[in-house]
Amino acid sequence: MSDYTDKVVLVTAAGAGIGRECALEFGRRGAYVVVGELDESLAIQTAADIVETGGRAVATKMDATDVADIKTALALAESTFGGLDVLVNVCGGTRYFGTVEEATEEEWNITIDTNLNTVYRCSKYAIPMLRKRGGGVIINTSSVAGVLPGSSNAAYAAAKGAINTLSRAMALDCAADNIRVNAIMPGMMLSPRIMGWIENNPGFENMGEEFCVLGRAGQPAEAAKLIAFLASDDAAYITGALVPIDGGYAAGKQADLMDKGHT
Repeated sequence: MSDYTDKVVLVTAAGAGIGRECALEFGRRGAYVVVGELDESLAIQTAADIVETGGRAVATKMDATDVADIKTALALAESTFGGLDVLVNVCGGTRYFGTVEEATEEEWNITIDTNLNTVYRCSKYAIPMLRKRGGGVIINTSSVAGVLPGSSNAAYAAAKGAINTLSRAMALDCAADNIRVNAIMPGMMLSPRIMGWIENNPGFENMGEEFCVLGRAGQPAEAAKLIAFLASDDAAYITGALVPIDGGYAAGKQADLMDKGHT
């Protein structure tokens, strides 16, 4: 297991799901963790859980669509732990579904802002701090939908596809400063949001078995372990990569589902 002793990590959307598991994973590995989360109570809980198990963490209320909140989180990393070594952009998701024709401009703009633009904003202000440390790592959370979109999910697919291309562009631009940039592409993960959706939509309890070659949905902790690897020195020669973690969905299951009319 990679050691992050004395490394400073900022995780966005760290109150639940992949973000929370990521913060906990870095904490277990010895990192100083800045827990950024829109819901301050969830941020405080995640940070407390890290500290309770012997880790070091601070919480901050962070709306990743708000530059002031981003700067506050980064300033907290500087003042509390001395800088920043790793930025993990987890913030994203969607509340809206529909085709381009069906999506309102407001729904489209909100989806692009909370997914793509949060990566841009957080990275923009974090890069100078990483450069100051002699280099670092940015991990962006995309989605398998960024390369294999489902139906009636145009805005989300567009945002995640753009994150994929942005991650590669950032990898090129940041290489000279010894900053690596990679993206993970989760498939179906049993986050609280997805669990809630399943509970409210009877008949989808076995989605993982149907959607994933491995016969099950993923756990947020599994995505967190991938992120921790990609951010570590063990992955020092990996940059500009788009890494699926989807139980085999992108390998061919999606095509099978499309043949049946299910995406």
